[in-house]
Amino acid sequence: MGRMPAPTATSPGTGPRSGSDLSRNNARLAGGIAAASAVVFLWAVSVVFDHAPFAPQALAERFLRATPGDLATFFIETLGHWARRLLTIGALLVTVAFGAEALARTRKAVGKEGAIRPYLTGIVLGLLAFVASLASPSISASVAQTFFGSFIAILLYAYVARSIYGSLVASDDPDEGRRRAIKVGFLATVGLTAGGAVVRFISGKLSGPNTDVDLVAPVQRVSATVDPDFPSIPGLSPEVTSASDHYIVDINLVQPSVDSSGWSLRVGGEVDEPMNFTFQSLQESFDVVEEYVMLSCVSNEVGGDLVGNSAWGGVRLKDVLEAAGVRSGAMDVVFRAADGYSDSIPLELALDPSALLAVSQNGEPLQRGHGFPCRVRIPAIYGMKNVKWLEEIEVVPTDFLGYWQKRGWSDVATVKTESRIDVAGEDGAAAPGEETWVAGVAWAGDRKISMVEVSTDGGGTWAEAQLKQPLSDYSWRQWAFRWTPEASGEVEVMCRATDGAGETQTPDPAPPHPDGASGYHAVTVSVA
Repeated sequence: MGRMPAPTATSPGTGPRSGSDLSRNNARLAGGIAAASAVVFLWAVSVVFDHAPFAPQALAERFLRATPGDLATFFIETLGHWARRLLTIGALLVTVAFGAEALARTRKAVGKEGAIRPYLTGIVLGLLAFVASLASPSISASVAQTFFGSFIAILLYAYVARSIYGSLVASDDPDEGRRRAIKVGFLATVGLTAGGAVVRFISGKLSGPNTDVDLVAPVQRVSATVDPDFPSIPGLSPEVTSASDHYIVDINLVQPSVDSSGWSLRVGGEVDEPMNFTFQSLQESFDVVEEYVMLSCVSNEVGGDLVGNSAWGGVRLKDVLEAAGVRSGAMDVVFRAADGYSDSIPLELALDPSALLAVSQNGEPLQRGHGFPCRVRIPAIYGMKNVKWLEEIEVVPTDFLGYWQKRGWSDVATVKTESRIDVAGEDGAAAPGEETWVAGVAWAGDRKISMVEVSTDGGGTWAEAQLKQPLSDYSWRQWAFRWTPEASGEVEVMCRATDGAGETQTPDPAPPHPDGASGYHAVTVSVA
């Protein structure tokens, strides 16, 4: 009898696999695990060093900013803030897949198993990561920090790839070896990620811009008004929103880190005297003022929480422009930020005394996420035009379209009159014949709030709510309504506000795009 052929490794439900196929698949598996490990390491480096961008995020940001306006708006409307998160996840998956395939493609055909080239592959991937990091649109990359991260990632990739591949080749049972490699790779990646999370937590306490800076005291410090007639209602939004509770929305996957020591504000364009200010000279050259002002995101849904009310301190934009001398024929004032973001407002609005170049929030220096060291703060318009991380002001003779305007959002961006229900009974429940509270906040940009009404029958009838004295002409107002349900059942409670110009908010529902959401906020209360 002839010699029986040696058994060939198979997987359940598949035919025999050649040595070349096994080698290629083993290389892919080893390369994927190695790429995941290197990616986690690069992420940790980006957390520790403010100027070492995370390559997958840098690529995602570049893609995001290059996306045509209509397409970007579609994904934002469909996915909301998950659009950016999913883009980042996609970039991470593509990076790992590329690292896996690259190791398989660079194998040498030596014998049946072939031979991987982990260092060659690692160098190629490391160089790509280095270039991608330097291309970050929102972070000023340090070549030294970025090179350090990429170099160590190359060594880590090569070591992990070689170790995993060697283990797979040496295994008597290819399928068992692959399962063991996946398990080891998964545990190693989870461990690195957990370690990176700890590093991120510690780094978050220690890194970022130094916000411990000296602020020039405002000409007059604002303080909360006392209204003894207004009730204290648990669950009602506080009059003043803390910096930590205030919403943060921007175009970045990683926020810029700008130190005040090296920061300067350039003022140019259609002006008689271009000017340049440091953090201190900006405050010392003009009166510092402070005012309670609400801020709302244009993408805030009806009843949403992308709105807040804080005491913002800084210098009047009007004073800065008048010092520079605006030339005849000027039309727009353009704001440019450290992250490459830009937007503009009409000159008339820029010269309104309410427009500030803010350096403080609630008496403290701005936090990184709120635009430290300086941002624009204008009560009449939505947050997308209140540019953060401000570095340049340019006066131009034409209509300038900013980042979001090129993507189909409003150029006027006037804040709509809105109201929100924060409290409706006890956790959405009430009892027949027993008094309970319906309460919330209302805002209208720079137009004040003159009245809030509440309906407890789905909009059939309306009753006026009690208003608390406002903190300023630009702040939101708390309101409260004492309600006694008459019968059991599900009750639809609604609210609507009227601004200082006598305009009542529209009942017509509209999505945030292109100029802010509208409609009445309604909640259902169970009366039993």
